[in-house]
Amino acid sequence: MKLSIVIPYYNGEKWVSRCLDSLLCQDIPTEDYEIIVVDDGSTHSVEILKEYVQAHPNIKYIHQENARHSAARNRGLSVAKGDYVFFCDCDDYVAENVFGRLCEIAKSNASDVLLFHVRQLAEGEVVTNVKRNFDVTESFKKGLDYLSQPPCKVSAGPWEFMVRRQFMEEKGLRFSPEMIMREEFHFYLQMMQVAGPVTTVDVDVYFYIQYPTSWVHSEGKKKNHKRYIQCMFTFLKYLKGFKEDQNVKSAVSDQCKKQLDSFFGSETFIILHNIFRYSSVKDNVSMIRQLKSIGAYPIKNSQNKIVRIMNMYPLWMMACVCFHLLPAKIRYKYF
Repeated sequence: MKLSIVIPYYNGEKWVSRCLDSLLCQDIPTEDYEIIVVDDGSTHSVEILKEYVQAHPNIKYIHQENARHSAARNRGLSVAKGDYVFFCDCDDYVAENVFGRLCEIAKSNASDVLLFHVRQLAEGEVVTNVKRNFDVTESFKKGLDYLSQPPCKVSAGPWEFMVRRQFMEEKGLRFSPEMIMREEFHFYLQMMQVAGPVTTVDVDVYFYIQYPTSWVHSEGKKKNHKRYIQCMFTFLKYLKGFKEDQNVKSAVSDQCKKQLDSFFGSETFIILHNIFRYSSVKDNVSMIRQLKSIGAYPIKNSQNKIVRIMNMYPLWMMACVCFHLLPAKIRYKYF
């Protein structure tokens, strides 16, 4: 089997038809690829999903208790049989007739990882000018070589690549099930750190839909803010270790190192911004101490005015105190 497509699914009945229709409209025989849908404890109806499973023998359905995306992707990987694996979210979709050519390119280059383009779309936006330049490829001997090339992309979602399954098994690559945020960046850097041949292709494959009411944009972040922030801090500690790893430092370009430093600073900024909004003044003090312990605070090399205020500890804590004196309705509505 050439390809396994793993979909973590949770209450996606509004979008799953579009997603599965796009995955079924491909230039690859049905028997050569499988679609593994891992139902992560959905609380809504899964009847639409089950209808697709009954109608298409290459769609497999697995149910598990709710454990979020990382665990669902790992569960799908545990039963995958394809030479390559692609991860897709149930509220997004893919371009028609691309996977056959992509599998050929990956195999002909003996690639551990094949990267392509993702297009971000607003909800309801119609995609135009889709790139399909299958002949425009670039090859790298290893993942760290790829990271060294401009624009030195040091973060990516799991829908931005296909990855050789045997390579993942050999390296023990899995998503971190304890993380509800940044698990995709964590996986990507772990993968690139140990990847051999990497190929890029100039094709728009994945269409990532931005939903204003999604978990990361709405109530989920507020209700789970402590776990959310802790996951980000866990990733920040990993990122610090990645930056300081001697094998990485000797293998990547100076531009990549600068990009990693910038990424480290931006992740610190996001942590402080979110703990400012959703946590107490006491939690802000505690987090700044933790950030200092790993060299993330004060934030370095930034001209951002807000960052300058963050780096002035007395002024930042005064802002925190004033902010938390505001009524909760005002805080959450306007900030």
